[in-house]
Amino acid sequence: MDEGALIDQPLSTRAGVPLRLRTLTPDDAREFARHVAADQARLREHLSWGATTHVVDGAREWLLRYHERRDGRLLAAGAFAGEQLVGGALLVGHEPDHREVEVGCWVTTAVEGRGVAGAASAALIAHARRALAAERVVWRCTTVNPRSRALAERLGFVYEGTQRSALVLNGERYDLDVLSLVGAELDPFVAG
Repeated sequence: MDEGALIDQPLSTRAGVPLRLRTLTPDDAREFARHVAADQARLREHLSWGATTHVVDGAREWLLRYHERRDGRLLAAGAFAGEQLVGGALLVGHEPDHREVEVGCWVTTAVEGRGVAGAASAALIAHARRALAAERVVWRCTTVNPRSRALAERLGFVYEGTQRSALVLNGERYDLDVLSLVGAELDPFVAG
């Protein structure tokens, strides 16, 4: 298993321009900060890191946590249109002993609804199955983010339940829906 393998592959989406998914590194901090700052109000609505990554130092620190695999952070990958970052996906909460990992995603308003989040998530689910031999991939989203839950369900995730008051975001507490893919449910991502 090579959990540190770099991601660099084309993404098939309806974005209207060719997109490439590749591993983000601290060297991408300037572009990542620009990307977050350009759509910060929307990104902060559902993502805790949107509050600190709109500046280069905050973006570099956030990316460094993934680069160094701190606290179960495993991989952050960006969807690029040329040199412009338009979204991405990440693997967090890695529990190697349980062969479990959580997938998350984001996109900017410009490409929302064009399959970018789904394609990026599918690529990382495939990576989790191949490189980590994952047996369980988890998706968590606030109950006030129905688009995220709908995307998870389109990808085949199964609703497990709701964790009450499980996330503090922008000073407020939120319930989290928990969905998962397990075992053979992950295989189509590798085959596809």
